[in-house]
Amino acid sequence: MTGQPRQRGSITLWLLGLGICLLVVGGMGLDMWSVVAMRARLVGVAEAIATGAASGISEAHWRDTGEIRLDPVRAKQLGRDLAFRHPGVSLLDRPPEILVDSAFRSVTVQVSGSVPLTLLALGVNSGRIEITASATSRPHVFG
Repeated sequence: MTGQPRQRGSITLWLLGLGICLLVVGGMGLDMWSVVAMRARLVGVAEAIATGAASGISEAHWRDTGEIRLDPVRAKQLGRDLAFRHPGVSLLDRPPEILVDSAFRSVTVQVSGSVPLTLLALGVNSGRIEITASATSRPHVFG
């Protein structure tokens, strides 16, 4: 019976430490889940803008040659118009980047936003994580 008095309360301390660890890991999990959710929403915004911008084809070129080609000015304007009307525009930190490739066959949209952190802010200087998402779309003619 001489060994028992030294071990009194050790389970209580161990469970208290385990509880604190679970709270820290749970808080980090919530922060990371908010980052994943924000990225998914940004991807949706980028895809919507890219799809809208890809409808900016050069109609004159299509009528003359039958070849589908983007009009860069029209595609960028359609993309910007859609970006400002999209319900997810409040998520963006800056206007989207809309790029038409050199062959005028696809349009790429890049958007960025940031997520405020709670527990992980202790390890990140700004207290926010910046997230960038992009989507590429090509025009299609059906029929």
